[in-house]
Amino acid sequence: MKIFLSIILSAVIFSSAFAQDKYEQTMKKNIVKIDESKTVSDYVKLGNSFERIALAEKDKWLPFYYTSFVYVLASYIDSSSAMRDMYLDKSVELARIADSLAADNSEILTLKGMIAQARMQIDPMSRWQKYGSEADANFRKAIKADSLNPRPEYLIGIGTYYTPVQFGGGADNARPILERSMKKYEQFVPADDLMPNWGKEAVETLLEISEINNKE
Repeated sequence: MKIFLSIILSAVIFSSAFAQDKYEQTMKKNIVKIDESKTVSDYVKLGNSFERIALAEKDKWLPFYYTSFVYVLASYIDSSSAMRDMYLDKSVELARIADSLAADNSEILTLKGMIAQARMQIDPMSRWQKYGSEADANFRKAIKADSLNPRPEYLIGIGTYYTPVQFGGGADNARPILERSMKKYEQFVPADDLMPNWGKEAVETLLEISEINNKE
């Protein structure tokens, strides 16, 4: 009986380890594809792939996070305001699930702020008051949850960069925020290969453009 139980236990452990390894490999492949995606169709296809993982791994927040994140990226480049809102509606639901699995997580709070920021960008004149304050509140919570996370200040900085100077935006006002973000990126080390690790190249580019414009 002991030998039989030992065999069963070994089989269960092996099966669990194999499933975990398959999960990690699939997630890594999809994460690489985020940077390779260029079109709305690419992002939607990748979002569907992440969502399949999320539905199979319902106790893990990262697949829900990445599905939501990818749909935000799709919303940035779609030409239709209605479609952009539709992608963001989906992002909200997925971020809510991720939040229920990992409450007060800095990365998820950053994502929620990013979604609100994307909503505002669809129609800034009519949406800035609602979604601007929502984005800012989530970014502040994200910084409080993890002061070393560079992504909240990156998104605050990019929002400031593209806000008209008369409303407190512009390159000069964005620069110190982006510089704080860059200092954090230089020290940031993700816990593992599946954790969010995006944004650094965008901050570098904005700072370079800002520096060039400042010299002219």
